[in-house]
Amino acid sequence: MAIQGHDADAKSVRELLSLWDIQFIASPEEAEIVLLYRGKLAENRKTIIIPSENPDFAALIKHLKLRVSKRTGESIPVATGRQTVLTIAPQIRYCYDGLAQSASDDIAPMATELSDDLISLSVDVANEYKKILSVATDADTSRWFRILTGLPIPYSMAPERLRNLVMRTNENHKTLTLQDRLPLDALRFILVKSIEKLSGTKLNRKSQNSEKCMCLLTHDVETSDGLKKSLILKKLEERYNVPSSWYIPAKHYRLDPEIVETLATHGEVGAHGNRHDGKLAMLPKKEMVDEICQARRTLENIIGKPIKGFRAPLLHCNKILIQALNEAGYVYDTSMPTWEPNHPSVMGPFGIGTVNLIRMNGILEVPLTLPQDHQMLHVLNMTAKQTTETWLRLMDVIRDIGGVCSILVHPDYELADPKNLSVYEELLNQVASDDENWIATPSQIMNG
Repeated sequence: MAIQGHDADAKSVRELLSLWDIQFIASPEEAEIVLLYRGKLAENRKTIIIPSENPDFAALIKHLKLRVSKRTGESIPVATGRQTVLTIAPQIRYCYDGLAQSASDDIAPMATELSDDLISLSVDVANEYKKILSVATDADTSRWFRILTGLPIPYSMAPERLRNLVMRTNENHKTLTLQDRLPLDALRFILVKSIEKLSGTKLNRKSQNSEKCMCLLTHDVETSDGLKKSLILKKLEERYNVPSSWYIPAKHYRLDPEIVETLATHGEVGAHGNRHDGKLAMLPKKEMVDEICQARRTLENIIGKPIKGFRAPLLHCNKILIQALNEAGYVYDTSMPTWEPNHPSVMGPFGIGTVNLIRMNGILEVPLTLPQDHQMLHVLNMTAKQTTETWLRLMDVIRDIGGVCSILVHPDYELADPKNLSVYEELLNQVASDDENWIATPSQIMNG
């Protein structure tokens, strides 16, 4: 397969297809299928046209004697080949006037078949991909967040009840879905289903531990009390042979080396910055690098192992922090939520829009694919039982489209309370007893 277009555009398309076993070659003349983003149509080659606002596309449409109309504000369904159907509302939807959408249900209305060897997509997948990443990594922080984290005292000094009240939304947990909140994954399937239609063969996902669903159980330890409670959760997890990942701030409270070492056994410890104050992502990059290097070294000195992973306090992450993590020697980051109903940094819905791993600026981003426990318990006002039941329901969707199920449970919150431990244990039991799941740490997934 070859991608015909500028390097930046080709890189975006390759990243969207990175989950599938596809061989890319440089020469369109030698490729079985050409993904055409810029340039002229190659003769005698099966081609998928990616529409755009560039002059090459306008010239191509004129050459093919087609009329194209553009629609905005419309959502389109995206078939995944499984039970789940995603939806996406692109900036522009391209429709070919006078031609019916493909009669094949597996790509309509994502694309139009112009001939047996020519398909044209209805979405500029390269531009949409760049827009989604830009929104996720360059989001403006809310005024409330800047005020609260700009105080000379920790934001946690504000009463917890007041903070939870400010964050609360009215979303109904019974109707909480992911299908309309995964635009990046929708773009992947627009490409994949069109390639499969044109080639007549099904693309294979890159193998990952016998094609099992990857599951990550993660914990952010915000307080010294939470660090002590971590051992309670750790003991339960070991009962079910579940490895977990623990993200610990290096200087926010006094670390008990024995506990930290225990958490790194049959699991993984990652850095959570120095202090859980929400200020990290707003620092100049040099100060960011210095701080996260200090955090890594502090934890490495305790556990005697390299620290590979990072998660930002309050899941507040931007492209500068991703660059800083690369410079500081981290391998992966898990700060980006797939979607949250009311993210504190923007005070509204926010997420990266994928349930799959994605590489950015040399760092492997491992999204938090299920809304974290704080969002479920204190933003959506769910009970502990409702939280775990909702997670299990959403995991069915993630599994169906081949994503990673990543859960965040704080030992500081309700799921670690003695009265809710049976609820947490039932979650562990259901996830661990499912033969379709592979429960691992991010480092194990990268090696797996």
